[in-house]
Amino acid sequence: MYPEGWSRSFNAMQGPVVSPGGPDRRFRFKAGVTFIAASFLVYPAYFMIPFLSLSNTMKLSITLLVSLVSWGTFCIGSYLSGREGYEWLKRRLRR
Repeated sequence: MYPEGWSRSFNAMQGPVVSPGGPDRRFRFKAGVTFIAASFLVYPAYFMIPFLSLSNTMKLSITLLVSLVSWGTFCIGSYLSGREGYEWLKRRLRR
């Protein structure tokens, strides 16, 4: 009559147990770590900027924009991955 693990009383229901944060938590961690890794991929652009045939003002603007994109991506990744992502990154960088 009732599915296995469920009782007749509404207050005594014992459905399937889901970890806090649910399955979405793992996706957020992976997305956050991906954003953090992508933020480090911007750094090679710093070495190419001085060789562009642009004015110094434009080069400075591009450098600031690349820096903001890098830090913004890192912050979004840190937010998404949470404390677990921060600890993972700390372990990886200390090797």
